[in-house]
Amino acid sequence: MRNKNEIVVHAGMILQLMHNTHGLTYTELKEKSQFSDKELSMAIGWLACENKILFSSDDEKLCLNGYFYF
Repeated sequence: MRNKNEIVVHAGMILQLMHNTHGLTYTELKEKSQFSDKELSMAIGWLACENKILFSSDDEKLCLNGYFYF
């Protein structure tokens, strides 16, 4: 199991990657972050619990809360 602080750091990195985008797919986030599936999933879960991201139902893109344009 990962350290909580490491998950928070990864979540912050995901927020930085998503800044000024109209959303990124899981695959795009994985490529840009170079995180493992487990690391990325934990970071996304953290962000979802903190209401920092929204999930678009139309195209499966993840979007920052407040930058949701779909």
